[in-house]
Amino acid sequence: MPTASGALASTKPRGRLLRAVYFTLGLICLGMAYLSFLPGIPTFDFVILAAFFFSRSSDRFHTWLVTHPVFGRIISGYRGGLTLRMKVVATIGILASLAFSGLVLTDNRIVRTIIGLVGIYAVWFVWSRPRKTTEVGG
Repeated sequence: MPTASGALASTKPRGRLLRAVYFTLGLICLGMAYLSFLPGIPTFDFVILAAFFFSRSSDRFHTWLVTHPVFGRIISGYRGGLTLRMKVVATIGILASLAFSGLVLTDNRIVRTIIGLVGIYAVWFVWSRPRKTTEVGG
């Protein structure tokens, strides 16, 4: 159920320790998002994780994050679903990076199998997200 800020309400753990763990993980993810200018560190993943952890630990930080001019747009875009174009681009990126990793970076069959399974899960996850019917901005 959306709250006044448009954020989705979530249940918070009762224990202070667990809320502190969630809050700490939220701060770590947000810190990693700020380091996303470095190659190989994604912004999107860490912002979504930070929003999840803050929703479980701190209304103040969660509201700040979802109303942030940059991070808030990422979160609202994710909550609204993915366009067909976003799903195709994500699938191509996932398959290209995992194919490169599996074929060029390792000769181990077990590692290649794990990479393949991760790829199957990642593509399934992308395509199982709700689909936006209208594409905003092209």
